[in-house]
Amino acid sequence: MPKPTQAHLERTVNKNDPLEVRQKTLSQMQYYMGAKLVEVRVNPQAVMYRWSIENRDDQQICTLSAFWGDSKQKILSGEKPLQGQELTNCARANASSGAEMAAMVCGFGSDIEHFKSTLEETVQKLELSPKSFSKLLS
Repeated sequence: MPKPTQAHLERTVNKNDPLEVRQKTLSQMQYYMGAKLVEVRVNPQAVMYRWSIENRDDQQICTLSAFWGDSKQKILSGEKPLQGQELTNCARANASSGAEMAAMVCGFGSDIEHFKSTLEETVQKLELSPKSFSKLLS
């Protein structure tokens, strides 16, 4: 049986909760993920982390994913970038890291222009507000 090369942790937060409460939940997720990785003998500093935030009414579903080994290499290679809603959820959640990092964790490798054009097309196709992606599309 092959060893796993990725792990995922999901939490639902209320959008109406104070920012401090939501940030505490996200910080706890990072801590728990790191502890779980140590438990299964994976160096938490050697993995690639990807955030994804999906909005549903007054809830946000926050997912923290960790990738190492083959999974990490596949993402970094740019072979299979995210598409559709998965792309917008990941891009939005990783926007604070900048376009280069968001492109990388969304599976576009170092091809930032392809990331930006695909993201722009997807935002238009899904009829989302481009304002929430302005940091990545400028």
